[in-house]
Amino acid sequence: MRTVEFTLKHYLDTHGLSAYRLAQAAQGRVSRGTVYALARGSVARVDLGTLGAVMTTLEELTGHEVSPADLLTAVTVTDPDSEARAWLGSDASRLGEFEPYDWGEADPYTLGQPVRVGADGQLLIGGE
Repeated sequence: MRTVEFTLKHYLDTHGLSAYRLAQAAQGRVSRGTVYALARGSVARVDLGTLGAVMTTLEELTGHEVSPADLLTAVTVTDPDSEARAWLGSDASRLGEFEPYDWGEADPYTLGQPVRVGADGQLLIGGE
């Protein structure tokens, strides 16, 4: 499957710009929050007017023409394997079909707790 990602951060880095500088220059065209979200790549969709405003602002800042291809890239995402598809499409009645997960040496009840480094460099989990 193919998906499209916004690569504004890469463009900014390549041209020695920051999201802050772009947000300042785009003031009145694109909100500061939108610029930061685009730079983080945390957007699912982009309005064409917003894309055009970002491109225009980047052209003003760099003096170079900017195209959508400079800010978007197509990425191939692998499809989940059969076990993952079964989990994703399962309901509670089908969960018994799977073997219990092997946690190895890890205590599953400590997972998700804070981890810190002790004085001797040892990793300490939770309140140890």
